[in-house]
Amino acid sequence: MKKELVVFVKNKLITLDSVIPILVEMKQKFHVSSLIVVFDSLTHDQIQKNVVLKDAIDFVGGELYVSNGKINPIIRKINITISLIRLLLKFIKGVKILHFGALDVKPLKLFGILFKKNVYLFQSDSFRHTYGKYDQYLGMSPQYCYPIGKNIVAFNDLMPQLVLFKNKDKKIFNFGETRTRQSWVDYSMLRSNYYFRHYHANVDISKGYVVYILGYFGDLKQMSSPKSMVDLFKKTICILSELNIPVFIKPHVFTDINIVNKAIEGHDKLNISYLHPTVLTSNAVCFICNGYSTIMADAYSFGITTIEYTDYNTGLLLRSENKSLGYEYIDYFINNDIALFKETITHILFDGYKINNYNGHTGDSSGLLYQLSQ
Repeated sequence: MKKELVVFVKNKLITLDSVIPILVEMKQKFHVSSLIVVFDSLTHDQIQKNVVLKDAIDFVGGELYVSNGKINPIIRKINITISLIRLLLKFIKGVKILHFGALDVKPLKLFGILFKKNVYLFQSDSFRHTYGKYDQYLGMSPQYCYPIGKNIVAFNDLMPQLVLFKNKDKKIFNFGETRTRQSWVDYSMLRSNYYFRHYHANVDISKGYVVYILGYFGDLKQMSSPKSMVDLFKKTICILSELNIPVFIKPHVFTDINIVNKAIEGHDKLNISYLHPTVLTSNAVCFICNGYSTIMADAYSFGITTIEYTDYNTGLLLRSENKSLGYEYIDYFINNDIALFKETITHILFDGYKINNYNGHTGDSSGLLYQLSQ
């Protein structure tokens, strides 16, 4: 029988980003395919835009978009019913189920109960971020349900379920980071030239480039003003437009792309890119953001210089001790000082472009990969 995994991702691509390296490795080393289950239209649209992730999904198996036909309620219900029956048949056959919390709550909780021996709860973030300690200040209060399945996969020691619940009846796999595994690095780098030729054919990347990660342009509680993100963006573009090397601007799903297009009009070296962060690291000189993004962890882990040019409010600066929310992965934290920001970029570019020779890590002392292959 063909070996397969079924993966329920959340409506943020961070979960898919975290698990796809494992799925690629399972395909390459164990010939195990994966079916990615998506219920949210926004997530589906993000996958279609992110060509690298879309190709990776096709490589490991495919996507099951359950919400097809959502415009017509009848077609939608028929599609959902057919999809759930299809999944149920797979689960009855013993297919292993990977999820990020979807099977711990209704309506999929029943699957979690019926097939709990084959259910694996995965940690959402591959990297060890500590910004959760600012959740209360930022008005966020994540909710965690008791894990239904028998297996928990942790990428680091900050997985809430390991602390909030007594998991004596659970098997814990302490797997480590996924996005820095050698199999994923090799997979991405071998294809990076193709993606740049196909999507940015007119850009000369031989001497490197700058990557600018965008976020939400609206009011963010950590900023000093409701207009901070737009103001920071305009100032950053002003500096980047003066550089003599290409700049790739990577929008977030919530970025107002009309603002971006207007700002970069007439600047040939400024390019919008939807390539995956791992691919963008291949020839990058530095990564820049205005509000901390988990993508910065990818760049930092690959040995690429990271800059956060931002505008935190006084209260957050006091709590963070004048550091980034993701300080572990930021080389230069610059708060509301455009002169220092320009000086920093100039200094980094003066040092010149260095080839990225990061190879990634291997091994699995947790036994997860072998367990999923059985």
